[in-house]
Amino acid sequence: MSDQDDIPFYEKPEWADIVPIPQDDGPNPLVPIAYTKEYSTTMDYFRAICRTQEQSERALDLTKIVIELSPSHYTVWHYRQTLLKALNKDLSSELDWIQYMIDENPKSYQIWHHRQVIVDHISAALLPADVPTSSTFSTLTTASGGIPYNALSEQQKEAAREAVKVELAFIAAALEEDSKNYHAWSYRQWVLSHFGPGPWWAEELEYIDKLLETDIRNNSAWNQRFYAFTQGPLGLSQENVEKEIKYTKTKIERTPSNESPWVYLGGVLRKANHPMSEIKEFCESLLPMPRANFSPYLHSTLLEIYEEEAKARRTIESVTKAKEAAVMLAEKVDPIRAKYWNWRKGQLNNISVEA
Repeated sequence: MSDQDDIPFYEKPEWADIVPIPQDDGPNPLVPIAYTKEYSTTMDYFRAICRTQEQSERALDLTKIVIELSPSHYTVWHYRQTLLKALNKDLSSELDWIQYMIDENPKSYQIWHHRQVIVDHISAALLPADVPTSSTFSTLTTASGGIPYNALSEQQKEAAREAVKVELAFIAAALEEDSKNYHAWSYRQWVLSHFGPGPWWAEELEYIDKLLETDIRNNSAWNQRFYAFTQGPLGLSQENVEKEIKYTKTKIERTPSNESPWVYLGGVLRKANHPMSEIKEFCESLLPMPRANFSPYLHSTLLEIYEEEAKARRTIESVTKAKEAAVMLAEKVDPIRAKYWNWRKGQLNNISVEA
């Protein structure tokens, strides 16, 4: 380490020509923010280079200093992207720095978004010549419509697969530290969809299965499974839906009081336009199980099934059965929400019964 490393940047001779611009809080600020001297001075210099729209290596270095002091400073991130484009910088080193920043600040949305911008720009090189890209004066060129994977050459497909592999591994490492990191999951969904209908969609289901084997109550993983299954290129064929229903049933049998697989199962059925009655026999088979009998998710699903049947059949017997399910929830299984279940029971009176 040189002696220069201990000197604040604004005391170095290469910054002597810059006249810092102090923050203007007006003549009588009521409650001025108590910034540290380091941050306040750094921002004074940043405002100065912003005013002149300076595009230089020192300006790029200054954005790094500001971001490391305040990782959520959106304006500085945007200015950094402008400089990366203007200076034609090597973006692979930018990805390395982003990895360091995410390790230090895993919940900063701005850092995750910056990585998306950089990866988007890098991936634009994969686009066929006849596919338009998006670019503005102040941002990097991007493949705004995503990568048409099936239209790529074999060499380009291999490059896309490698890019996805790197990003998914990077995200998986972040999720090992915090499996509920919303920004990591959101970015993961973007990566999957941005690079098109490649093999990573099927691999994603395998990855999620491993997560659920580790923690079957990982609601973020269940949410990601729904995204991968319903938005991916595999499709909602009868075979795929039946396979997914079977998979979810095995998870429910393990933890019948776990809300996530119940929500997932209902979501898959509705997305595929399958009736809830399709799982009636399965739900009723769980009732004799002691650990399932008092699951509010089992009984609320049965209520939904019986209500669906009551609306279709319009018989006294079907309406009565639905009401009994609502009473069971209100009085025995989920009394803390008794008012809601009694309201649901009252709604059943709106079904006109046919003689």
